[in-house]
Amino acid sequence: MNTTFTPRLRSIAASAASLVALGAIGAAASPDLAFAGDNRTVSQGARAQHLSSTLGRTATPAGGNIHAAAKAWPQLKSGSRGTDVRTAQYLLSAAGHNVTADGAFGPRTAGAVKAFQKRHGLKADGVVGPNTWHKLIRTIRQGSSGEAVKAAQVQLAAAGHNVTADGAFGPRTAGAVKAFQKRHGLKADGAVGPNTWHRLVVGTNVPAPHTPSGGGRLTNRQALAQLAAAGIKHPSGRTSLEGVRARTIQGVIALKKASGCPITITGGTESGHSVGPRSHAKGYKLDLRTRDEGTCVTNWIKNTQRKGKPRGNDPRWHGSLNGISLEYVYETPKRGGVHWDVTFS
Repeated sequence: MNTTFTPRLRSIAASAASLVALGAIGAAASPDLAFAGDNRTVSQGARAQHLSSTLGRTATPAGGNIHAAAKAWPQLKSGSRGTDVRTAQYLLSAAGHNVTADGAFGPRTAGAVKAFQKRHGLKADGVVGPNTWHKLIRTIRQGSSGEAVKAAQVQLAAAGHNVTADGAFGPRTAGAVKAFQKRHGLKADGAVGPNTWHRLVVGTNVPAPHTPSGGGRLTNRQALAQLAAAGIKHPSGRTSLEGVRARTIQGVIALKKASGCPITITGGTESGHSVGPRSHAKGYKLDLRTRDEGTCVTNWIKNTQRKGKPRGNDPRWHGSLNGISLEYVYETPKRGGVHWDVTFS
């Protein structure tokens, strides 16, 4: 048999080889590119166009790392609350939208999200999902400043690091980023790129970081700075947090993030509480408000946490957040107001 290729046969063979190569690349790049077995005839030009389009859709996100783009992100929408909402609001503000970073996803935030999505060619549904997160985040590092820095700082504070959301990426913020990255197995370069953003926002259940000095305890000023950065208002009344355990502050910040509720602390380490090995004075306990804005966290505890045996006449629930065990007791004292007595251990 004559195996000499005519120009026409050479052209057909080259086209076939190209199709095989495109199919192999497509299978590796995306499920969208798997053409075999769909019982359709697709031209080489159409396949090449499809390949180009799909590769364009899966382009490397901000910061140059495609792995972060493939991961799941929290979905935020109207009615959502908490640190992640506050983070998205800061990032929207960094993109030029007029929103207040109050942690509540209301109509103004929804409108800003839709406007942002339209501007970036995304489906304008007002929901912050993976594609919108990818466009919102931007790589920041020491020397950066502005609302995007505040977004990272509130997440670092929520993870238990002693930073203030002041919008200035200085040495303290850089140190906190490196510590966070080391703790989560990321490259500790101090820059907040896609993978660090993802881990900050999504979080993970790992032991909370240790305070480098002071036996794991904070001054009142340190505790207040961490709480403020996480969006928890100043404790009410004459509450003191002097000598509170760092783990306790990390726990209440984790509680705010998990519940998405406002948190008002009404009792800390000041005198007047019951004594014991895991008492207020030892830095293990905080009292939280149950009325007004406290009804949110009350409902969250009762509906999501594990109910246990009462402590005396007071109902009790148990849970765990970021490796920290929480015991919630709904105290109804004879003197003083009803409140949550929460132990963090």
